Amino acid sequence: TDGPLALSVDVSGVNELRLVVTDAGDGLNYDHADWAGARVTCSGSGDTTPPPAPAGLTASATGVGITLGWGAAAAPDLAGYRLERAPTPQGPFLAVTPQLLTVTTFEDTFAPEGVTSHYRVVAVDTSGNASAAATGSAARPPAPAANSLTYAPVASQPYGVSEAQGRTVNGKVYTFGGFDSLKGCCTPTDRAYVYEPAANTWTPLPPMPDRGATHAGMTTDGVNIYYAGGYVANAAWTGQVFGTRAAWRFEIASRRYVRLPDLPVERAGGQLEYLNGKLHYFGGTNLARTQDVGDHYVLDLAAGAPSWTAAAPLPNPRHHMGSAVLGGRIYAVGGQHGHDGSLVTQASVHAYDPATNTWTARRDLPSARGHISSSTFVLGGRLVVAGGEQAHGQPIAAVNAYDPATDTWAALTPLPAARASGVAGPLGNGFVYVTGNSSRSGWRAVPVLP
Repeated sequence: TDGPLALSVDVSGVNELRLVVTDAGDGLNYDHADWAGARVTCSGSGDTTPPPAPAGLTASATGVGITLGWGAAAAPDLAGYRLERAPTPQGPFLAVTPQLLTVTTFEDTFAPEGVTSHYRVVAVDTSGNASAAATGSAARPPAPAANSLTYAPVASQPYGVSEAQGRTVNGKVYTFGGFDSLKGCCTPTDRAYVYEPAANTWTPLPPMPDRGATHAGMTTDGVNIYYAGGYVANAAWTGQVFGTRAAWRFEIASRRYVRLPDLPVERAGGQLEYLNGKLHYFGGTNLARTQDVGDHYVLDLAAGAPSWTAAAPLPNPRHHMGSAVLGGRIYAVGGQHGHDGSLVTQASVHAYDPATNTWTARRDLPSARGHISSSTFVLGGRLVVAGGEQAHGQPIAAVNAYDPATDTWAALTPLPAARASGVAGPLGNGFVYVTGNSSRSGWRAVPVLP
């Protein structure tokens, strides 16, 4: 690894400074992780005058979170807004997103249910000066917990796909990569799509960089989508490489991919979760697929960390599991040991507490299952697992919900058909499940309330 390279640039009158790293001639553009920690240091006295404060902050609960809005700050050098949330008016306040917001509305789908969340928003200018804060609060009521569901078909994705990654953000479903019907087994695709329920349509997104991905960990901070590790296509697009160190952020507003600091080692089949400004990658397999690993790495996005650090490893090392954040903890659900015909599915459930850096065993799944990496999500204060694989090539239709308050699992109405490795996520007070089993189709689930 080369040492740090200092660049001196005159930024007088410049509003944006962009570092572009190009290929050195070896045909590879995924080996630029040494630039991921690039930093800008400004010299000179500069501007020290803060911008005006945002004009008020409104907060109101909705079926999916808390909707926030504020008046724009009239500053010619405005960089954006920093939105923070706290459990009390006195704090502690934590940034809701690791990046500044450039809009004046936000849907906080991570707001905890059943309590009042307190917010403050400040305007930040291009010199880093912050305004006085506008404040507001709202209580998000607990969503109704229903075990009976009805299903209706949704528009089919353009191509059949299995083992894609996906997340729901602001009421839309985003899917990335996987193995699709345009390639023979097994070459990952770089195709990505967004499903808009209001129009019941799929729209292509820019292709994933560096030969696509499958078996990557994926998460969201409510604004952008992050993924790390996974299988990528080989250079000839005729097969796959069973691991990568690459980590990326997909910026939904600009629809562009931004490279993040690499994982410490090649990984695939692990999970990625966002909690309190940090990314957590845990579990998975090594590059040779000879070891189930429990390694746990953390990237502090809020602090602009240039590298990942080690945290408490996951008990019962495994991969192809599900995960979600609920009640300030990260849950690792199910998964498998081994691969293909020799795989053994797991029922283990563990909860990670970042305050103590410890994992705690919770009630096992009602039945062991894997291939649920993108079909595990939070709905109505419960952890929901939809579909999965109980043994190699044996998908299931089961849907189960875990209540952390009682440490119990409940059975929900099964999917209309058995599916594994699909993409599912909350939508209103129900959820949507798409693809899996190399299928194009999917369903929207709506609860049947008493």
